[in-house]
Amino acid sequence: MERENRKKTGGAKKRHNSPAARLAQQRRAERLAAEAQETEQRRLERQEQAAREAKRRREEKKARDSRAAKEAQRRREEKKERQRLNEISDKQTRQAKQSKHRRISPDTWKRILIMAGIVVAVVLSMILFFRVRDVQVRGNRYYASEEIVAAAGIADGDNLLTLSRGEIAGNIIARLPYIKTVRVTRSLPDTVVLTVTEHETNYCIRSTSGSLYLITAAGKATQEISEQEAGDYIQILEPQIAPPVIGETVSLAGTEGTQGTLEALTLTLQEIENAELSKQVASVSVPSAYNISLWYGDRFNVKLGTTDQMDYKLEFLKIVVAEQKSYVTGTIDLTFDSGNEAHVMPDE
Repeated sequence: MERENRKKTGGAKKRHNSPAARLAQQRRAERLAAEAQETEQRRLERQEQAAREAKRRREEKKARDSRAAKEAQRRREEKKERQRLNEISDKQTRQAKQSKHRRISPDTWKRILIMAGIVVAVVLSMILFFRVRDVQVRGNRYYASEEIVAAAGIADGDNLLTLSRGEIAGNIIARLPYIKTVRVTRSLPDTVVLTVTEHETNYCIRSTSGSLYLITAAGKATQEISEQEAGDYIQILEPQIAPPVIGETVSLAGTEGTQGTLEALTLTLQEIENAELSKQVASVSVPSAYNISLWYGDRFNVKLGTTDQMDYKLEFLKIVVAEQKSYVTGTIDLTFDSGNEAHVMPDE
């Protein structure tokens, strides 16, 4: 019996010492170690998380304490500022009350009286002196001096120093269509000088109603004239104008493209004056801003095209005409369609 038990025990020991048993035991040990390590890792993570949470709470508490401290400091400073302002206000109030009871010194009264005397003297000098007694007009040819003075609105006795020069100039230009510019100057003690320049009105244009009007190079209507009088002026053959208001800028009949045509017309007239061709030009035609022409006396029909280089074209025209024999007539093309060249086509 004992022998059998020893055999069984020996067999069990052999099984425990077998390679399979050792491998199983090793695996159990590794598993237990891994579980222990995992448990320790979780414990460390919980500790770290708890530390972070504690740190966050400390920082939040610190921030709250800092904000509370700043707010308390701000309130203290505001309180000090209010106290300071109240003290200043109280001081000013006391000073104001004291100044009411304080008497003005004789020196102060003296200075006040001197200043009052100066003011009175200035006012009296403006009232009694510097009154307009004379109005002189210079540069006028078309209008009489009396007409210009009347349009200015200056009356004898007006104060010379308070006259509005801009208003005087505006009155004259608005009431007298031939006046181009006005310069108003004062000549002490009692004279106003009006220096005017007048439009050179050389252009006759027909309205849609059939009436004839004189206009300036800037397009301002100056007066209505008869058919007999029209021969003394440069004729504007095209375009026609709407019946104008004398003294105001004309407008063209129709609507489409009229503004561009009117601008081309006035620019052409102004350049004719600048080139000193008013005596040589007989008529001007501007049916559109792209088809401008004029008659140079009764000899040449001059095609100018657009307003581009108009000043150069008119100076070039004088040179071209001077090169022609006195009996030559025809057409001069200055449209510069093929370069800056003039083309003269004599009549046969």
